[in-house]
Amino acid sequence: MKSNPNGSNQYVLDPRQKMCWEFYTTPKSETFGNATRSAIKAGYTDGTADTITLTEWFCGRLWKLNAVLKGENKLRELMELTIVDVEGKVDVGIARIQADLAKYITSTLGKDEGYATRQENTGKDGKDLIPETINEEDKKALLGLIGK
Repeated sequence: MKSNPNGSNQYVLDPRQKMCWEFYTTPKSETFGNATRSAIKAGYTDGTADTITLTEWFCGRLWKLNAVLKGENKLRELMELTIVDVEGKVDVGIARIQADLAKYITSTLGKDEGYATRQENTGKDGKDLIPETINEEDKKALLGLIGK
């Protein structure tokens, strides 16, 4: 007998796993923050629901969620550091970190507000990025040779 009829594995979540995670992490869900009730609502048995937080997929997602929250807190902390010391001197290191963070945040979170990093897909004045290595005279010479 298969333990998982939905064919999930370490790479693909089954529908119950997706629903359980959504119920657990959605603030408007009636089971928000309660893993057991979220698992039952998603279709798990009571026994499996009681141990859902011990499963590899759940622990992995919870770790990632916590890591993102910690990362956001660290970004906030670094952005709010004072760059001027008590003597009125600017700490260039902190200023550089804050400038880099500002670029990163605006280019990722701010892209819908018009902040985006431009990437060149053409060379100077719209020409090819990688210019052809054969000039026109050589092309004509080669075409003349091929035609003979």
